Amino acid sequence: MLVKSLKSLVVAAACLLSVNSFAGLITDIETVNKTVSITKSVSWTHNILDQGFALGSAESASILIEFRDDKSDPWLQPFETALVQIGFFDVQDGGLVLNPTVNWSGNLGLSSLVKLNADGTLFVQVTSLLGDFVIGKSTLSVIAKEVSVPESSSLMLLGLGLLGLGVMRRKARA
Repeated sequence: MLVKSLKSLVVAAACLLSVNSFAGLITDIETVNKTVSITKSVSWTHNILDQGFALGSAESASILIEFRDDKSDPWLQPFETALVQIGFFDVQDGGLVLNPTVNWSGNLGLSSLVKLNADGTLFVQVTSLLGDFVIGKSTLSVIAKEVSVPESSSLMLLGLGLLGLGVMRRKARA
C-alpha cells in the first residue's frame, strides 16, 4: 500500500517537473574589432554563464564570425586565408577559411560542445595564414535545454495535499 502511494507520488512529481522543461536559445556576442596581419593571431573567449546558462544543458551550438577586408593589399585579397580554431582543434570544429572577407559560420563539434557544457566557455582563435583582414563580431548561439524548477512552496503544498489524500484513503479503508 505504502509502495503504491509512493509510486503515485513519484509519477505526479515527474509530470509536474516535465511540464516546466523547454528548450531555449542563448546568444553571446563578443565584439572583437581587431585587425589580423599575416602569421598573427587574435583570440577571445565566449562566456555564456552570465546569460543564465545551466552547465550541462547545451544540446547544440553554432558560431558566426564576421570578417572584413582592411583594403590594404587589394591584389592579395583573393588569396587571403585564415585558420579558425574553435576550442580544441579537430575536424568537427573550425577549419580553413579561404577569403576571410565574408562571414564564416560553423556548428560546434563534440569536443567543443563538451567543453561548453563543462564550464560555459568557448575559446576561439583566428590566425592569418596569408593576408590581413579585420574580425568584427563573433556570435555564439547555443540551444540549451532549460528546466525551470517550481517554487519550493508549490511543491510543499502538492506534497501536503497528496499526503492528506493518502491519510483520508487509509482511514476510509480502516
